[in-house]
Amino acid sequence: MRVGFRILILKQGKRLYKEDLQGDTLFERALRYISEFKYLEATKWLLLCEDSLEKYLLLSLINFALGQYEQSIEFMKEAKRFQKSTDFSFLIEKPGLSELIIVDKPEASLFDFLSTYQKPEEAR
Repeated sequence: MRVGFRILILKQGKRLYKEDLQGDTLFERALRYISEFKYLEATKWLLLCEDSLEKYLLLSLINFALGQYEQSIEFMKEAKRFQKSTDFSFLIEKPGLSELIIVDKPEASLFDFLSTYQKPEEAR
């Protein structure tokens, strides 16, 4: 499955990998799947998590990466209702680009930025 970008996980400025995410909470399980780029499995765990800014922000990013733009926008709107509740931040890594984008709060401009790049089906 092709994705528009990869989602990387940071905690206190340090990138986390699968080995760093060994907690048993639903959210940490979801993060572990995100670190493995298994976005559909991560979505299942995120939907079971308590409501938080991070939950909806990740659901929005996952849906956008998978080309589900309308759902992504809905999750981003939902994210705006919550405050940050963890130390985690997220990076977007576009394949072939040297830029990394830190995402730690919901912003409408994020979608504008992501939309300016080729969609996965156009990159073939």
